[in-house]
Amino acid sequence: MANVLIIDDDNQMRSLLHEAFLLAGIETETAADGSEAERILATHPFKVVITDIVMPDVDGFEVIFLLRQKYPNIAVIAMSGGGRLNATNYLDSARSFGAVAVFQKPLNRKALIAKVQEILGN
Repeated sequence: MANVLIIDDDNQMRSLLHEAFLLAGIETETAADGSEAERILATHPFKVVITDIVMPDVDGFEVIFLLRQKYPNIAVIAMSGGGRLNATNYLDSARSFGAVAVFQKPLNRKALIAKVQEILGN
């Protein structure tokens, strides 16, 4: 069973992260946006959620709020390449909303995987 849920509206990024985690021996589930993630979270338990911030419809901030309210034991990692604001602004906000770690895109995949392994206790 997957311990990690990856949420990103960019199909290529989702696939890249899914493959990188598989190579590291970590199973993941993916969602294209916050709405899809909400449906998945309702039926599958996860230890870690990695979410992009800038997404259409339900964005990463809304995902973080949902997780803090309904699933407070899930560790949240936020990632962003920016949008209207600098990525640092989004990531600082994500951390203040409850993200345990933040990563700026383009991602350092090794550092992200290492952080997830740390959270999972691997």
